[in-house]
Amino acid sequence: MFRQLAGEDMEISVFELRTILNRVVTRHKDLKTDGFSMDSCRSMVNLMDKDGSARLGIVEFQILWNKIRGWLNIFRQHDIDKSGTMSAYEMRLALESAGFKLDNKLHQVLVARYADESLGVDFDNFVCCLVKLETMFRFFRSMDPEGTGVAEMNLVEWLMFTMCG
Repeated sequence: MFRQLAGEDMEISVFELRTILNRVVTRHKDLKTDGFSMDSCRSMVNLMDKDGSARLGIVEFQILWNKIRGWLNIFRQHDIDKSGTMSAYEMRLALESAGFKLDNKLHQVLVARYADESLGVDFDNFVCCLVKLETMFRFFRSMDPEGTGVAEMNLVEWLMFTMCG
């Protein structure tokens, strides 16, 4: 599938990534989803793009693909009631399984941000949440090389991260 959509340049753009992901996710009838948005695909490309091309090469795409497959397994494992979405409780368990142990306040904020009106989190929003968390943790660690739990940044660094990260 990568080679079909990547074209001659052998790289996947945000638009091509969205096409791939939405084709794949619609095949999984057990998942409730609105499909991946352009914004969520931009976040994924930003997370994985190591050379600054705003596109994913085959290695970058493969790493992302493996992450998404792992996240799908976590989603299915923690969708306890098999509704195709996760409740706040299921989401907490899934995030912990994905390596993110968060306090109650942050967990509540994430559920409010990524859940629908019935407080269910579908697969594409779950992936978006994980991409955002991974991006934020990666950035924080880069700003805290000593591992002190404290990061210091200037306004430009903060704006670059919050606007582009």
